[in-house]
Amino acid sequence: MRSSVDSGGPDPTPFIARLSNGDAFRREAAAESLGSIGSPRAARPLAGLLLRELRSVERSGYLDHGDVVRACSVAIRRLGATEALYALVKGLCVLARARGVDEELIGEMVDSLAEVGGPNAVREGADRLVQSLRNYSPDRNGNGHAIETVATVVFERLSLCGDSAQFNLRRIQLGGPPVLRPIAADILARF
Repeated sequence: MRSSVDSGGPDPTPFIARLSNGDAFRREAAAESLGSIGSPRAARPLAGLLLRELRSVERSGYLDHGDVVRACSVAIRRLGATEALYALVKGLCVLARARGVDEELIGEMVDSLAEVGGPNAVREGADRLVQSLRNYSPDRNGNGHAIETVATVVFERLSLCGDSAQFNLRRIQLGGPPVLRPIAADILARF
């Protein structure tokens, strides 16, 4: 993790301001630049942008700008920004209800969660995902969401988190939301 004092590199202020730009390409470029600059001052603004980008899922069921979310996730990982872990966990929970998410994007977010927060953050992410899906039911047309993609990536990463992972996965398999039980069982079968 980087020091809490800027390293004397480029001033991140103009790039932080561009995180609010109306153009998605400019927001993506600003997030990438902030990850490269490495200023800890960018952590909270990047987390805020990630959460704002997820509003499209909450409104329409679709993620409008996955490249912006990916850039934020990578920048958070480069910064080692523990203060942005909440945004990554919430992002995974929101994206589980999206339609048609990119598995690579989910992988980037889970990798960022694991690298910045370690095994405890992955366990917390899995627990929050389970909690967020306790009352899940498919929409009235029977359509599911990206739950399988998100849960599979999170649970696969969880399986790498030591001895307690098997216990956590078994707990989900036996008492988790019905939609998650077969996914946990499949991951457990690979142990």
